[in-house]
Amino acid sequence: MSKSSSGAATAVAILMELGLSAWLAITAASQHPHRIFDRFRARDRTGLLIPNWRFFAPEPATHDYHVLYRVLSNSGAQSQWMAASDISLRNWLQTVWFPRRRQDKAMFDICNELALVMGRRDINLVTTPGYKLLRDFVERRIGGEQGPLPQGFQFLVAQYSGYDDTTEPRYVFVSPFVPLNAGQHPRRAAPRNKETIR
Repeated sequence: MSKSSSGAATAVAILMELGLSAWLAITAASQHPHRIFDRFRARDRTGLLIPNWRFFAPEPATHDYHVLYRVLSNSGAQSQWMAASDISLRNWLQTVWFPRRRQDKAMFDICNELALVMGRRDINLVTTPGYKLLRDFVERRIGGEQGPLPQGFQFLVAQYSGYDDTTEPRYVFVSPFVPLNAGQHPRRAAPRNKETIR
């Protein structure tokens, strides 16, 4: 091998090492929580050259949401607030198998979406998907209970600190009264004649 070709190979090797070192430094800097470092990623048009390995949001959640409800009975009595959702207690098996976590995460996301749009005057809160999902979730919970179907219900979203009992919960949203129409409710649907089922 001639001196010129070995010198060119050495120069290419040095350029490759410098390039890979710069890429590694930019990738490491882009993982920093401060968004000033995102300018490097903004230059990556494909979104593939500078990966984003942030495992948590810039401001990770420090609270949970809890959905409560109360019903108005046919006699006009108002019940106490009852839990419509709860956070599952953790155990070691859940490190391997924890399908309930998806429901907990969905509930958190729905309540968080509702909390984000609460202060906006241009949005009618009861028409938002988050409100409708929570309303239907609570209605389904009430429909599964035994006894006569109540006149309606109201639900409440509370933000609390999870396992930390020293912090008082913060009430984020209280729904308007939601009437239940017994004739249209699936729990009160007329039973089908067994002889017509084939």
